[in-house]
Amino acid sequence: MRKIVLHTKAAEKSGVVIENGEIHEYVIDRPGAEKLTGSIFLGKVERVDQGLDAAFIDIGQERSGFLRKEMVPWCEGKLSTALNIGQRVIVQAIKEPVGNKGAPLTANVNLPGLYTVYQPFAQGKLSISRKLEVEKKAELESWLEKEFESSEGCIIRTAAGDVAPDTVREELRGLRDEWKTMEQKGINQPCSLWSEPSIPDAFIRKFPATTIQEVLIDDANTSRRLKEKFPSLGKRIRWESDVEGKLPVSFSRLQEQIIQPLVEMNNGVSLVIEETEAMTVIDVNSHKVKGRSFSNSQALDVNMLAAKEIQKQIRLRNLSGIILIDFISMKNENKEKQLVSEMRKLVKEDPTKTNVFGMTRLGLLELTRKRESASLPSLLTNPKEVNFTDETAVYRLERELLQRREAEALIIAVHPAFMDCKKRLLSEPISSKIPQELFVRQDADISGYQIELEGSLDMIREAVQRRGYHVDNLF
Repeated sequence: MRKIVLHTKAAEKSGVVIENGEIHEYVIDRPGAEKLTGSIFLGKVERVDQGLDAAFIDIGQERSGFLRKEMVPWCEGKLSTALNIGQRVIVQAIKEPVGNKGAPLTANVNLPGLYTVYQPFAQGKLSISRKLEVEKKAELESWLEKEFESSEGCIIRTAAGDVAPDTVREELRGLRDEWKTMEQKGINQPCSLWSEPSIPDAFIRKFPATTIQEVLIDDANTSRRLKEKFPSLGKRIRWESDVEGKLPVSFSRLQEQIIQPLVEMNNGVSLVIEETEAMTVIDVNSHKVKGRSFSNSQALDVNMLAAKEIQKQIRLRNLSGIILIDFISMKNENKEKQLVSEMRKLVKEDPTKTNVFGMTRLGLLELTRKRESASLPSLLTNPKEVNFTDETAVYRLERELLQRREAEALIIAVHPAFMDCKKRLLSEPISSKIPQELFVRQDADISGYQIELEGSLDMIREAVQRRGYHVDNLF
């Protein structure tokens, strides 16, 4: 069972999932950071590409969306027979735009609920979870065949097995009414017809209703609205003025933990998590464990504990794409298989689709996780700047000064660490080769060094006196 905590009063809305007393998931929704995924648009066909068998759809956004033939339920032949240039078509974004490419679209629109998904263009396709009891499944099938038209369809989720059939029917009718209201808006220009706030609505729907123990929210009006929208969760949705006080750590402390690449575990093992453009790499580090040398059985025990923490961190940080994990080496194929099996078991707890492929020839465990949004570290931090080391900066300055022979004197600002590094690296014989008179001041606000002024010796001395600099001789 899980507890969902929602902080919606601030401009940045936050959602947290607590499982077994620990935070396993954290999402944020910021003003202006609009997400297209799941939104429904009235689109206009701009172009049908015969080679790609796909269409470019104007959806009222900066970039046109991309609609493949297989995403059009009523298309049986060439896409050009189903869509014409200038035609209005209702579509739904299935992923966010990437780079210069527009959002991938589908014409098989989905309106999701807790137990069902209504599909107005599914052409009579009814998908019911195999996990439902035979009697309940038959009852729902019979009702759906009578209730729905041949163009409609729906998905009945596994969670529907835990509620009465009337609850399922009530939700489907509500979604259907919502769709009809959307159709009757009478809009002709490309625009958004429907979107759902990622917090709290979509965040609550992400989890099976039967696994939600409690939903705490800090806004009374939003609490009432959610009770109306999700009546089966009504008794579990509760207004709480200070939701942050119900968390194991504050939101600020949680963010500080998430951006740290180093995760220390209680058994002396640590994880180092590094995101790159191509993939995320996680290293299991055991250097703090006494003895350092493990038998295969000991290594497996440590790796099993690390795997649990790794899965938690992947969810918490919302890491996605290719993920490589460098566990402690075991050099035993059976032990590696046990570890892979444990990892596959752990990822089943993640609502986001994750595939564990196994060990590579280099002994790295590889997995992929579906990308639904940017990782939290990338949202919370600035891109890392690449700077030269102090040693490199000292030698670069020396080389630059040897080439600048036209000036008699220079004013140079340097970081204090740069000054210390120079004294350690360069000897007097090297310093004597510098042709200029140098006036050096220390400034902790700059990185490395900065040549501020160059000219005649008299001009530089006058500038130093006028600016009130305290200067040293660097070389």
